[in-house]
Amino acid sequence: MFARLFIAVALLLTAAPGYAQYYKDKTLTLLVNYGVGGNADTEARVYQQHLAKYIPGHPTIIIRNMPGAGGMTAMNQLGLNIGSQPDGLTLGYFTMSATVLITDDPVLKIKLDDLVPIAAARGWNLVYARKDIVPGGYTKPSDFPRARNVYAGGYSRASSHDTRLRLVLDVMNLPYHMVTGFPSTAQINKAMLQNEINFTGSSLPGFQTQVIPQIIKTGVGVVLFQYAVIGPDGKPTGNPTLEKLGVPTFETFYQEAFGRAPSGPKYDALLLTNDISTKLQRGVFLPKGSPPEAVAALRQAFTAVAADPAFIADYRKITGEDPDLISAGEVERIFDRIRNVAPNVKQILKDSIGSG
Repeated sequence: MFARLFIAVALLLTAAPGYAQYYKDKTLTLLVNYGVGGNADTEARVYQQHLAKYIPGHPTIIIRNMPGAGGMTAMNQLGLNIGSQPDGLTLGYFTMSATVLITDDPVLKIKLDDLVPIAAARGWNLVYARKDIVPGGYTKPSDFPRARNVYAGGYSRASSHDTRLRLVLDVMNLPYHMVTGFPSTAQINKAMLQNEINFTGSSLPGFQTQVIPQIIKTGVGVVLFQYAVIGPDGKPTGNPTLEKLGVPTFETFYQEAFGRAPSGPKYDALLLTNDISTKLQRGVFLPKGSPPEAVAALRQAFTAVAADPAFIADYRKITGEDPDLISAGEVERIFDRIRNVAPNVKQILKDSIGSG
């Protein structure tokens, strides 16, 4: 199957002289919106090793990290062409924030239409905590309602990471403090080890490379739950692989902790945010006005690298999961969902950001 795909890609590139050598003797910058060692950075470096061979002209690929404002600093810079031009030579590799996009938060200075989708990736997120978050130590979900000094670590008040942590704690009706502004997963985990925070979350790359060795295996912390998505039947569903490893969905965790299913407007907003955040965890974009030949070349390259066995093996080894890329067309469909979120859900998310 892989061989047939490679042949098809090669034929397509040969038949497209308009962009066949656009990147020859050029350098392509992957602009990552979080710091070195973070989840997005970890993934971007796997692409850095494999992507160039599928881009006509085989450019040199470098990474530039630009953390800040929960990932929005880099997105604003790319979309507003600050420090770069829409010439196809700066490609955003971004952790996306469904909350910011849904609420039109002013931290994001650009609109969805200012970004040209190249590809995107799905990805799952876990929530973990220090064992001493409850008196006597956490051993099972029914212990968690006794938590009274919750310090949740995040990136920025408007990020989906922070918003989802606030919403799960609101749904559980637990008192908490939000400690935000960390530039990457590495700093969040350092704060947890130093007992400055005791509750946070991570996508799988950071969980695999940092949380397991630093937090879980050392006995400092424990995995609580995974965020569910909306399944084809409209009900919440989790990642089957994670469930087999003993990581329940938030819904199962809540049921065991409180003896009933989660419900209410804040839970509905949480589930929608989880669904969009999981299905659009990372986004790959050029700025509006980029050359069509650059857009075509990069879209084709991401399609090809996603089927490369060597890339898949490296990605799995580094992140603990298989790459799950979606097309530019699917990104546009998710953007349409974001544009049409119900006003009451949008208001709940706005209120959550304001109370952060």
